[in-house]
Amino acid sequence: MWNAPPPSDRAAARGVAARALPWILLLSAAALSFRAAEVHPLALFSASAWRGLIGFTRQLFPPALDANFLAVALRASLRTLSIAVSGTALSIAIGLPLGFLATPTLFRRGLLVASGARGTAFALLAAASLLSRALLRFLRAVPDLLWALVFVVAFGLGPLPGALALGVSYAGVIGRVFADLFEEAPPLPIESLHAAGGSRLQIFLLGIWPQTAPGVLAYSLYSFECCVRAAMVLGFIGAGGIGYEIAVSMRLFQYDQVTTLLAIFLLLIAATDWLSRTLRRRFRRVAEVVREPRTLRRRIHFMQPGPSAEAMAHARPFRRWLRAAIAFLVVVAVGTSFEEAGFFAVGSAGGSSSTMGRVLRFAGQLVPPDLSAEFLRSLAEPLAQTLGISIAGTLIGLVLGGALALPATSVLIFPPAEDPARRSPWGVALRTAAWAASRALLALLRSIPELLWVLLCILAVGLGPFAGTLALGLHTAGVVGKLFAETLEEVPDRAVLALRACGATPLQILCWGLWPQARGTLASYAMLRWENNLRVSTVVGLVGGGGLGFAMYNSVQLGFYPRVATLILMVYALVAGTDWIADRIRARGRGLDAAAQPGTLRLGEMEAGQA
Repeated sequence: MWNAPPPSDRAAARGVAARALPWILLLSAAALSFRAAEVHPLALFSASAWRGLIGFTRQLFPPALDANFLAVALRASLRTLSIAVSGTALSIAIGLPLGFLATPTLFRRGLLVASGARGTAFALLAAASLLSRALLRFLRAVPDLLWALVFVVAFGLGPLPGALALGVSYAGVIGRVFADLFEEAPPLPIESLHAAGGSRLQIFLLGIWPQTAPGVLAYSLYSFECCVRAAMVLGFIGAGGIGYEIAVSMRLFQYDQVTTLLAIFLLLIAATDWLSRTLRRRFRRVAEVVREPRTLRRRIHFMQPGPSAEAMAHARPFRRWLRAAIAFLVVVAVGTSFEEAGFFAVGSAGGSSSTMGRVLRFAGQLVPPDLSAEFLRSLAEPLAQTLGISIAGTLIGLVLGGALALPATSVLIFPPAEDPARRSPWGVALRTAAWAASRALLALLRSIPELLWVLLCILAVGLGPFAGTLALGLHTAGVVGKLFAETLEEVPDRAVLALRACGATPLQILCWGLWPQARGTLASYAMLRWENNLRVSTVVGLVGGGGLGFAMYNSVQLGFYPRVATLILMVYALVAGTDWIADRIRARGRGLDAAAQPGTLRLGEMEAGQA
């Protein structure tokens, strides 16, 4: 006679099955993605691939350093910088009001909504808030390269389409970040202003903005970093700047010029990153002081010796002049960038009517979208390739980036001061060299944009989705490796110190001290990077990486604009759907991580989603 297993055994079996199911789904998705992306690892070890790479590397050196070409490269770098500055300013101008409207605690829930009258005005404001949030999602779902391609058709070649593409695309990102910042502002000043009868605008200007301004400035600076990288990529489709010069040099097989242009671009990236990090660090300190209770700030003020009243009186005029000078320089830089990008030329009397007519004609050609069954069936293979490229590229990047993050984590690579290995000069030198080399390699991988990686990978494996997959994997490795290393370094060290006191090895410290505290944040970064890679995988086909981008490029070249509209809507639906799924997974992942600080996590999430 058959005896049923006891309930405890059945519950244990269900628990094992529930834990195994996500891994089975992940492995199945990975296998299908590698197949759809046409990943052939053996192609990397073929003789033709190595001959192409060795020949290409030889032609990179020595770099072109003649005066005429350096002048061209300098002008291109200034144009790239002007596109980034004007695009960032435009994104803030669009994203800030949309972020204000999209803040749910102002218009859809919370104290201000619960205590107000629910009439027609309330319904209109709530609808405007929901529409603003939907618009922000649409703006950030469509990749900046697709926006640039659309604006190139509408406005022609030049820096203007690139600046417009950055402004529209990054407005969606920065508006969402601003809305989250406004929502999480400490409620006490808001409640006080509301009790005093303040309007929503007064509450925002006097209660929310003073608390969130440092964070808004910090995220705006990081958005500028991302815009500098993106401005280079937009040059590949005719927006000018360094990217355009690299594309021209590669078409002419002038690879020594490519080396010079890449070196200048990396220096530009390093300079903007350093400036942005320095200013963000200062804004973060200001934000921490703002978030402290006033009584605590007073205690700190009285406990620490400060400057005399006379010194402070002399310093105030200098600070005012300094702020005025900085504001003046920012306005001049933004105005010059808008002029260089061609915004004022569009608004001139001679070109305004013709430009507007061209834009309206192009907009009219986009509708209605092509929804014929034959065209939709033809998109099945590019859609599968796009999904395969994004998933396979993300997995490759996670594996490679995770491996490089271990030697880049100072907690793991450097022993404590009391460890005997610390007293060995050779051991310290080797550990320092490994840490510096891994950090430098991660910086190089993430500094080169995905589209340039695609062009380099095409030299090794040829045209097709495999080149796009490798490009995403290499760039992703640089981004997630840096984020993983910084996350492991920032977790609370109590468990690490306890394990070291017990004589644990670095591997044991990683498995039992760092991973349990950081896994939620790491999972969130991984999901955000997959979201970003899904956006990028829709455009790698513009330079030969396969997927929906190749179908988009063909439709634009042939003038099939209704198909372009269909592809944009498909990209939006694809990204919006995965964004919704990833939000749910990240919400569960945040619950696993008690060590993450909200501001640090959001900046890391922004970096994972854009860098």
